Amino acid sequence: MPDPTRVLHVIPRCIGGGPERSILALARETAALGVDHRHTVAVLDPPVTPAMFLQARRLGITLAIAPAPDELVGLAADADVVQVHYWNHPALSATLRTVALPDARVLLWCHVLGLHAPQVFTGDVARYADRVVLTSNASSSAEGSRAAVAAGIPVDVVPALTDPSRLDGFTPRAHDGCVVGYVGIVNAAKMHPRYAEMCAAVTHPDARFEVYGGGGGEEALIQRATDLGIAERLVVHGPTEDLRAALEGMDAFGYPLAVDSYATSEKVLQEAMWVGLPPVILGHGGAAGMVTDGVTGVVADDEAAYARAVDRLIADPELRARLGAAARDHARTMYDPVRQTRAVLTIVDDLLRQPRRARPPLPGGDDAPGAAFVRSLGDRGGAFAVSLAGPTAGSGADAAADAADREIASSGDLVARGEGGVIHHRNAFPDDPHLLLWSGLVAAGSGDTETARAEFAAAHHHGLGDDRPARYAADLDRS
Repeated sequence: MPDPTRVLHVIPRCIGGGPERSILALARETAALGVDHRHTVAVLDPPVTPAMFLQARRLGITLAIAPAPDELVGLAADADVVQVHYWNHPALSATLRTVALPDARVLLWCHVLGLHAPQVFTGDVARYADRVVLTSNASSSAEGSRAAVAAGIPVDVVPALTDPSRLDGFTPRAHDGCVVGYVGIVNAAKMHPRYAEMCAAVTHPDARFEVYGGGGGEEALIQRATDLGIAERLVVHGPTEDLRAALEGMDAFGYPLAVDSYATSEKVLQEAMWVGLPPVILGHGGAAGMVTDGVTGVVADDEAAYARAVDRLIADPELRARLGAAARDHARTMYDPVRQTRAVLTIVDDLLRQPRRARPPLPGGDDAPGAAFVRSLGDRGGAFAVSLAGPTAGSGADAAADAADREIASSGDLVARGEGGVIHHRNAFPDDPHLLLWSGLVAAGSGDTETARAEFAAAHHHGLGDDRPARYAADLDRS
């Protein structure tokens, strides 16, 4: 018998998100097809949640949690394929910039749209790979996708793998009204920041909204629903592992995402369509390519159109049934995990025919964390790159640097507080003066002057070489 293929997955974290669940689904479907792949998952940023740990062990997956650099090198040396699951995460970026892998075959799986800061798919990351997998056609215009094509690196598109067994036994549950549900991250970096307002704009008296998921924005959403007078119609349940039960209580799936969301082939949208829930989404990002307007769901142009679409679905059960049936048929063809697994296996088999090759770490191994953050933004560095360079004279007011800092202070939630954003990197590297400066700016921009003062003071203490922290703190005192 041939030797098993050993696959090392390198992933930033393992807390139950889409990329982690894709690895589990891939392992399950590969085994079901009778293909002998041995999966090891190197999780760079612990902890691993108990549910994910147990599921991985049941599938025979070996977990290496927070491996030291020499351990990661050893795991890569033993692997036939190293599969890097990419999104902008400080632990992954630092690893790719500082750890020199042995000769290897690297498959880079990009789990983000890659078009917006901070989740940019950069050219440096793409050129690190022997092969690139995108999870959405919309990512083909990302800097990294274009760089891969220019370098002759094959680029494939494979939607994220789902695990339909989570939905086995799905049976719609009787409930009051007509429920439009949401499952996913609950904060303004993912969910549209005016989600509550869109729900309030739905006028049908039977409309009810149920939200499942965590992310830190639950209390704010509850308060906003109260302020809008829809608290009785909008229920926030918090996180759930029982996806089937959540979907069983819904009549439609309302999934409006933030304009700059890095969503690609959203697993939960696939899963809602799989069980025949008609989706209503906004027409941007990777999700927009998953739904055909008027055929498998509704793609709304803006907030007002979203509310009108929900009203129309609630008022028309036959339309809901028709769109839901088409969504189910589409999902069970396009998002069939066996189909996706076969696509991945073909890519891996192609890679196995190639020799292992040496590659240096990504550029920037000697960068300070603030500079590494700017580098991770690629062609979207913009204001952060200008701010990093600082005043041209070294100190004192500088129009370009000050304008860049004002732009940073007005950053949206995704850049400021989302995964891979300013606060995430600042918390990973709490002594970097530029990350502290930017953290202070976004705090000031959100009205948190106490945190802003503390961050500006820390930026000065840790060696920012100009007077911006003192000037910006003084501006807060005058405001």
